[in-house]
Amino acid sequence: MASGWRQVNGPRRATARRLTGCYVRVALLSIVLLAGLASGDDPFPSALLDTSGLYTRVTDPELPEASIEFVARDGNSLTAFTYRATGFDQATGPVVFVMHGSGRTAEAYLKRFKPIAERHGALAVAPEFPEDLYGPGSSPYTLGVGTNGQPGSDAYDPSEWRNPDDYVYSEIEHLFEAIKLELGGGQESYRVFGHSAGSQFTHRLLTFRSDARVARAVAANAGWYTLPGDGGGSDPNYAYPYGLFATPVTQPELAALLAADLVILVGENATATADQDPSLRGTPEANHQGINRRERGMFYFSRGAEVADTLGIPVGWSFDIVPGAGHSSREMIPSAGWYLFREDAESPCVPTVAGDAEGLVVNEILADPAFELAGDANADGVRSSVDDEFVELVNAGLTELCLDGWILTDAGNPERHRFPLGSRLGPGESLVVFGGGIPTGTFAGAQIQWAAFGKRLSLTNVGDVISLIDHQGTLVRQVSWGDCNGQACATEHIPFGLGIDQSVTREPPFFGGFEPHSTVDGSLFSPGTPTPRLGTAVPALSRVGMLVLSALILGFSRQILRKRLNPVQRR
Repeated sequence: MASGWRQVNGPRRATARRLTGCYVRVALLSIVLLAGLASGDDPFPSALLDTSGLYTRVTDPELPEASIEFVARDGNSLTAFTYRATGFDQATGPVVFVMHGSGRTAEAYLKRFKPIAERHGALAVAPEFPEDLYGPGSSPYTLGVGTNGQPGSDAYDPSEWRNPDDYVYSEIEHLFEAIKLELGGGQESYRVFGHSAGSQFTHRLLTFRSDARVARAVAANAGWYTLPGDGGGSDPNYAYPYGLFATPVTQPELAALLAADLVILVGENATATADQDPSLRGTPEANHQGINRRERGMFYFSRGAEVADTLGIPVGWSFDIVPGAGHSSREMIPSAGWYLFREDAESPCVPTVAGDAEGLVVNEILADPAFELAGDANADGVRSSVDDEFVELVNAGLTELCLDGWILTDAGNPERHRFPLGSRLGPGESLVVFGGGIPTGTFAGAQIQWAAFGKRLSLTNVGDVISLIDHQGTLVRQVSWGDCNGQACATEHIPFGLGIDQSVTREPPFFGGFEPHSTVDGSLFSPGTPTPRLGTAVPALSRVGMLVLSALILGFSRQILRKRLNPVQRR
């Protein structure tokens, strides 16, 4: 990372300070308020005009996305694009709202989020707020609280503010309630992901609807923020919409915001200024938060921690920087997905350096999926020459590896895949990077990713060179085949091209050379699963070899057990 700084993972307690009587009352009121949040149903469920998208799963990229139609509180008929994961449980399955940016491309956002929903058994819902109804500009979408345009910033005037149930943000509450009623679900909360203008929407949903039933929210690459404070009533940088002065937000509601499980994500390369990016606000108040999206996200998080410190209350926020990502929802979504579904106490890992990754093995490569469904390696029901390509990695060592920020390259692209936050790989565990699509199934418990940076793996059949590079830019592993696509071949070289309608895999697994997969066990590929040749005796191993083999068996058994106990990854 450029900054080398990562401050992450609430909840934590802000540094204790002596509380005044006022702040003690605020803290006590906050406890009472938080105990009552998310305790009831929304009284204004959206009217659903078309519910087909709640029961439909579309995986073919050539087909329109599934969708539902609903009526908003303002009477507008809106569309929400949907994806229902294979393992979604109507009664208890997670529901995730995906909030689009200022381009209003909800369908594209949903398409990029579908693999996350599939891996976690979720129902993903991407409502679209079109500019012809919520425009011009992004303010009617991201600042939809006023009765007649935007409320004033000089003083709070109740007549200028809508009833909270009529805020644009509240449409998520109303739609969630309608979906629950339609499906007969018992879900008590939902998750939210927003990018760019959608990130503004997301953090203001928590700011102005402290009673929203949000279990966890990820706000990524917002252009600017409504800061959690009023600046003492005299600082224009904290007057609405840049802060809470002249708003109806109370101190208990502010405390609820600070306690929320809110993750602020910024891209490492989201550094364009307002002069370079016409979509970035360049007012003095916005620039007070920083000159680019990355700085502004850091400022918002820091300001929240400072206010919580002053109030002497817990802060539930987290902050992180996504390695290599810019202002791109495609690049941010894999890391956002990890945060949305992480275990409560789970923190991002510290990236492993090349010298500590001796046990990492490139175990299987598919550059040429077979024709028709026989080549559907990612099991999404669609054969694709690019989406079904994959590279399988195995940790054959004795210690956990962290691949956060690592890069997978080939001869034609220096960044085919950037490993997202949360890329842990325990001893004996596997990680499969597909070219794309919607990887479906358990894959024997392997961790599943898809190329999000280089727009597919695009491995060259006649010859290529794939390289694993750590977060510091050091080469870790390299494998080549065929003519190496005009590049220098690697020390580990497969002497034939991979246009063979199947993968190549190591025989014996993890330690041997590469052979066509069908010669090992008769199948065309096995992402996530080791493939020992049937009837082959296990070779004699040294003491170290036995330890490594034991780690592999333990890790693989853990993957299988995890899947049997929980058939859907991290709900």
